[in-house]
Amino acid sequence: MLSADEQSAFEESIARVRALATRALQRANQENGENGANEAISFTAQLHRSLDSVAAQAASSGPVPDCKAGCAHCCHVRVEATEPEVFRIAQHLAAQPADTLSGVVARLRQHIANAQNGAMRQPCSFLAEDRCTIYHVRPAACRKAHSLSVLHCATQAPEIPQNLRLLLDAEALMAGTALAYRDVHLPASAHELNAAVLAALTDASAQERWYHGDPTALALPLRIDVS
Repeated sequence: MLSADEQSAFEESIARVRALATRALQRANQENGENGANEAISFTAQLHRSLDSVAAQAASSGPVPDCKAGCAHCCHVRVEATEPEVFRIAQHLAAQPADTLSGVVARLRQHIANAQNGAMRQPCSFLAEDRCTIYHVRPAACRKAHSLSVLHCATQAPEIPQNLRLLLDAEALMAGTALAYRDVHLPASAHELNAAVLAALTDASAQERWYHGDPTALALPLRIDVS
């Protein structure tokens, strides 16, 4: 529970991020015309760089997260991403060789089918040998994820000890940026990562519809065919 002063400081941080990000998105839209969608998607990289910086600062001042390369417990739980993050990932994947991309789509379809059939905990489609295959474009939710006890993660403890300062700074960046996208009439809501990326990869109209304000641009059919 935050004190009144802490809550006020948190809300002020969100407002500062929102104001800065809104101005940057408005400027990008004015300067890029038909390329505005790509610029709006690229802007989310600024959020990601800021999150990485916040995480690095938190680790340097302590406590140090217990997370290490190859530790993938958090890659077996639901992860959410906003529309611009999803389209950034989809653009990265679309630039891969055709056989690589088809393999990704197959894994995404299987992941979603498993979830629809009741699977509650399964590896992310982008996890390979306990390494993230989209690490450089991974969403904000993954960048802020950390644990001060791998044991708690391994045993699926109901509560994971975390650095509160890091969480607050990360949440302020994420909330402020999402509000900024909405200020320029671009949807920026939370979507399940695997399903949203599949929608972005398999619907050629999704990105353009999102850029014109369609909040359903990343919707998938109720059932996924893996055949």
